[in-house]
Amino acid sequence: MTGNPLSGHTAANHASAMTGSGVFTDSLEDGEHITSPSLTNMLEGVHGNGIMLEEDTAGTASIRDNPEDLPGVCEQVTNTYTVRIVGGHAVLDGVLYKFAGGPGSSQDVELQTSSHHARQGSHTSTSNYSALSSGQEALIVVYVSTNTAEECITWEMGTPVATSSNTYPTTPSAFLSTPLASLDVKQSVVLAVLRVVYSASGGDLKLSISESNDKRVFVRPTPLYLSPVTSGAVGATTPVDIHTELDAFNQDTGNLSTSRFGALWQSFGSQIASTTAGDSAKDVLYYSGTHAARFTRSVFDRVLVSTATSIDITSADANILVLTPGGSFTITTSGPFPAGYVIEVQNLHASNTGTFALTNSTTDAIDDSAHATNGYARYVCTVSHATDPTFVRIGVF
Repeated sequence: MTGNPLSGHTAANHASAMTGSGVFTDSLEDGEHITSPSLTNMLEGVHGNGIMLEEDTAGTASIRDNPEDLPGVCEQVTNTYTVRIVGGHAVLDGVLYKFAGGPGSSQDVELQTSSHHARQGSHTSTSNYSALSSGQEALIVVYVSTNTAEECITWEMGTPVATSSNTYPTTPSAFLSTPLASLDVKQSVVLAVLRVVYSASGGDLKLSISESNDKRVFVRPTPLYLSPVTSGAVGATTPVDIHTELDAFNQDTGNLSTSRFGALWQSFGSQIASTTAGDSAKDVLYYSGTHAARFTRSVFDRVLVSTATSIDITSADANILVLTPGGSFTITTSGPFPAGYVIEVQNLHASNTGTFALTNSTTDAIDDSAHATNGYARYVCTVSHATDPTFVRIGVF
């Protein structure tokens, strides 16, 4: 059955072609039984943990709207105690991992005491799990961990209950704190909660998969949509082009400027007095970080045109200067610049020359356009500093 990729989880949406005995049953619809991974997986998704679907960004992918065919689905195959997991990629603790062989592959996992995928098996031939007795049932959580030695697939079995007691089995929860004792990463994301019942022919744990309840959560970081940040009303083009303005965006001043965090946002271009900037009031992408001191710069090159004889620029201003100065000119810098920041200067005037401040006490001469250099110079910041960055000239053409 086609539908929203998440509908295998939210609406127990499955196809009649779903293989094996385990079918999607639990959902988030009113009146349905909700197991804990229905909620904990949502929290994992908010934290950024979940399956990365290539199908999400492939518009004509044939399976993008078939929940039972997408990475992470768990289906009973071969015998009553084996589950097949469709491979893919998942993000755990900020790192991308391949699970179940990756896209286009699958992993068959036996729910047995000897399974290397069992959380309590600890990669030995013995397990803390006991076989089901006649009339018992239990829940098994299948999840992605960072156990790369076993294709990043781990499972944990809960305490069995008597079916006749009309008590729904308890979902195991040890994995929520420690997916596997040998792993440094303590985060995980659940693929499915399997409901298993007693079966005399169900291997050494005497179980048969009766339900495979989808619990997958998908994370989708692209496309990344950016709403324009402005200190004005909706539709205004007043720029927020420096970290201090971002901190003062609303009535309660924030603390980005004094933190170790970086920030990326879209706002608008601005221009220095006596200049013309082609991106003034147009979309500009800004990044703020720390290099000796907090700085903000545009992500892409920006152009400024000027006839002024004195220009002072910050890292948030344009970095390509096209000048036709009315006399001898000076270019200085103010505030912090990150190492690697490049400034290009093109002097179009045939006779007026100028200087660029390499430090707070040294300058470099910029020729006129009639000179062999054609009035062009390129500078790069080699030492970042809160107020006195160091620039070096790297290009003369």
